[in-house]
Amino acid sequence: MLVVIGNLQQSFENIGRETFRLYPWSILAVILYFPLGIYLGIPGLVKEYKKNGRWKFNWVKIIFIILPLLYFSFFWFIPTSYPIPDFMVGSHSTFKLAMIASGIVFMNSITKQNSG
Repeated sequence: MLVVIGNLQQSFENIGRETFRLYPWSILAVILYFPLGIYLGIPGLVKEYKKNGRWKFNWVKIIFIILPLLYFSFFWFIPTSYPIPDFMVGSHSTFKLAMIASGIVFMNSITKQNSG
């Protein structure tokens, strides 16, 4: 999966360099890492699947964890965004890590709740 993501990211970056357009190629290069986070979150979902109860979606995790991670991943592309301090950014790999983390948190926000 990492090889496919790496190849796609390289292709998107090459297209962006050739066409001199950051949008949408740079954004797509960052979004590619969200499915990797979903893949890494599958074992937790399998554990939840084995439990009894009704499926529940934890909106608190979505609002307070995933939305800030998505903002952190894409603040470079939002013209009116408040700048994030340099020590938090470090390199472009932090944007990819934020996307992977948001995929994992997304999968972990799907749980089963015991009825009763």
